[in-house]
Amino acid sequence: MTDGDGWFALALGDGVCAQPLLDELAAAAASAGVAAWALFVLRDSDRRLHCEVTVYFPPALAKLARARGARPWQLPLPDNLERLAGDPDRPAC
Repeated sequence: MTDGDGWFALALGDGVCAQPLLDELAAAAASAGVAAWALFVLRDSDRRLHCEVTVYFPPALAKLARARGARPWQLPLPDNLERLAGDPDRPAC
């Protein structure tokens, strides 16, 4: 996938090792103080023992995404995602 809807993606690698960075990103999003902002995570195991984690940043968090080295990307299908941070009753973009 490529740039097209303002989202960003950052591959974090192994799920266990990625957790401290996920916690840090969640705190950064929460400290922004905008309830509609959200981070989404895709944990892809592809039948492996450990999952690979990718975090998706909405357009509203573009500055944070770029600062972390995320690349423009399209958000994958919602049924594959879990919400990491944000108000679950409001859209992420």
